[in-house]
Amino acid sequence: MDKFFITLCERYHSKILKYLYYSIGNAEDAKDLTQEVFVIVYNRIDELQNHENIGGFIYQTAKFVAANFKRKAIQKNLKETPINMEIGSKELDLHEELITNYDRKIDESQYVDHILSLLSEDKYKLYELYYIENKSYKEIAKILNVNEVSLRMRYVRLRREIKKLTHDIANKKFVTNKY
Repeated sequence: MDKFFITLCERYHSKILKYLYYSIGNAEDAKDLTQEVFVIVYNRIDELQNHENIGGFIYQTAKFVAANFKRKAIQKNLKETPINMEIGSKELDLHEELITNYDRKIDESQYVDHILSLLSEDKYKLYELYYIENKSYKEIAKILNVNEVSLRMRYVRLRREIKKLTHDIANKKFVTNKY
């Protein structure tokens, strides 16, 4: 059994390490995950002796270990609050900064009250929290008890709706048919 396991390690270790490194992007984590993969292989060595595609099993195990690692990293990241958020910093992350710059291109200034009156109560609340009260996505997600990813999607839809309303009003007020 041990010779069989050693043979598998010699044959697949560097390949799995490389696969996990490119999947995860961190050498130390890739080494740890490679070790985890081979612990699983060692624990299932009896079944693997008769397995018709041992390499496939090892790569599939590495794929699942990497996916599990990424899932845990995302969950951990969502739970952690950056220090600048804890002390009340209004520093915007890159995504918020890009969206803010994009929003500045929408000229809604002349008809803001009318456009906002056309929004549903929920969408107006979203607009108010971010654009009037200058709350971050994290703060708004906490207030509305939703996850940040779905909140960002709500803002994408809100911006689209405001842009459409703005274009509709501009077309009604400024574009005339010559026919």
